[in-house]
Amino acid sequence: IVVNPETGEILAMAVVPSFNPNVFHRHQPFQWRNRAITDCYEPGSTIKAFLLAAALDKEAVTPQTRIFCEKGEYEVGNHIIHDHDAKGYGWLTVSEVIMHSSNIGAVKIGQKLGYKTYVEYLEKFGFGAKTGIELQGEREGFVRSPREAKEIDKATVSFGQGMTVTSLQLAMAMAAIANGGKLMRPVLVKSIRDGHGKIIQQTEPQVVRTVVSSEVARKVGEILETVVSEKGTGSMAAIHGYRVAGKTGT
Repeated sequence: IVVNPETGEILAMAVVPSFNPNVFHRHQPFQWRNRAITDCYEPGSTIKAFLLAAALDKEAVTPQTRIFCEKGEYEVGNHIIHDHDAKGYGWLTVSEVIMHSSNIGAVKIGQKLGYKTYVEYLEKFGFGAKTGIELQGEREGFVRSPREAKEIDKATVSFGQGMTVTSLQLAMAMAAIANGGKLMRPVLVKSIRDGHGKIIQQTEPQVVRTVVSSEVARKVGEILETVVSEKGTGSMAAIHGYRVAGKTGT
C-alpha cells in the first residue's frame, strides 16, 4: 500500500497472488480477496510506533527516559516475556527501546502509560474500526477492551500481540505520524468525470481526527528514523539520499 500522508490518497495497493476478474471462476476464492483490507493479523512490533506516540503525547515518558530491560527476561503474572536478542538488554532509553525493538522495554512503557489510555490511543489511530475506504469486505480488526484484558494481555499488546489490524489500518496510522498527527480517511477515487471530462464528483481530503500533536509526531518520526539506521532493526530499508522512517515487526 502506498499512501499520500497529507491527503490520505491511496496511490497504489497490490495483493499477491493476483487474479483476472474477467475470468474469476478460473481462480480459487481465496485469491479473490483484497487482503489489504480483508485479512486481519497481529501487527507485532510495528505497533510500538503508536505506543511510543501515545506515551510521548501523554508525557508518560520522554525519548531520554531510561528503562531497565531485565537482560531479556521479564515476568508478568505467570508468564515470561523475552526479547528477540538472546543476550537481552540492560538499561536503554525510550528511543533505544524502539530502535532495538525491545519487547520488555515496550511492556514497561505500556505500564507507565496505562492500558486504558493505550487502548484509547490505538482507537484514535484507527485500530478496531473500519477506515471507510470505498471497497467491499473491509474488516475492523480487534482491540481488547480494558475490562476484558488480563495482565498478560495488557503486556503483550505493547509489542503487537493479542490484537489484530488490517494492512490499510496500519498504513493510515503510520501516515498520521508522517503528516504531523492527523488520521486521514483513505481516498481511493479522487474524482469522477463525465464523457466530456467534466468533474461531476470530487473527493476532498478528510481529517478523521487529530491523534497526537505535531511536535509529538515529529519526535516519533525522528526516533523511527533511527530504526532504519545501521544500529536499528530496519537497516536494510535505508535508501541512500533519502530520509526513511519505519518500524520492523514480525
